[in-house]
Amino acid sequence: MCWDRIRPLTRIQTASQKVMVLIPHKGESGYRQWERWWKDELVKPPGTSYLEQRGLSLTTNRTGLVIEALKSDAEYFFFLDDDVIGPNEMLTTLMSHRLPIACGIYMAKKRNEERGLSAWMKMGNGYAPIAPEQGARLVQVDVTGLGCVLIHRSVFERVPQPWFVWEFGGISEDFFFFDKVYREIEIKPIIDFEMKCRHIGTFIIDTDANVTTLEI
Repeated sequence: MCWDRIRPLTRIQTASQKVMVLIPHKGESGYRQWERWWKDELVKPPGTSYLEQRGLSLTTNRTGLVIEALKSDAEYFFFLDDDVIGPNEMLTTLMSHRLPIACGIYMAKKRNEERGLSAWMKMGNGYAPIAPEQGARLVQVDVTGLGCVLIHRSVFERVPQPWFVWEFGGISEDFFFFDKVYREIEIKPIIDFEMKCRHIGTFIIDTDANVTTLEI
């Protein structure tokens, strides 16, 4: 089933294209393959800056990065997890859409029987992952992972803190964030299905669910 956009897309009218990449590291060490891609292969627009944060909880890292980014003159913030590798043109492509929230797509790290794309639609009292095949390139969803998400700074300026909460037994920080953004300003994330990413670890999961091991 295709979950296409349910309303006309809201485009950002802007002359500026400054972006700050926000990397909330999950641990003290990283993957060499990701480091090579991030430093040498990912195309970054002129003037791109970045912030990294380690050593704290994921919600604290994300919050601290946004607070610091808001002190800059960057118009877009690009959340990039240190286990997500996308197309080399992913950042510039997402920026070209001029959307409040534009995302790449990757497979969630779950057991085989639970595995699906990291994008979900509300279904009754829960959420269901979207189908791997869609009838459009740009697809609106209710929730996506925060591993490769371009967010216009106005989203954080209009939505009050806390932006990210993950309580024991509760929904994760990405579900919390997108649910709050929609409740506060009625904006939902848009997936670009041509921006297919690999979710890496001691293995790689492609969007077609193929799994291969990874050199560490």
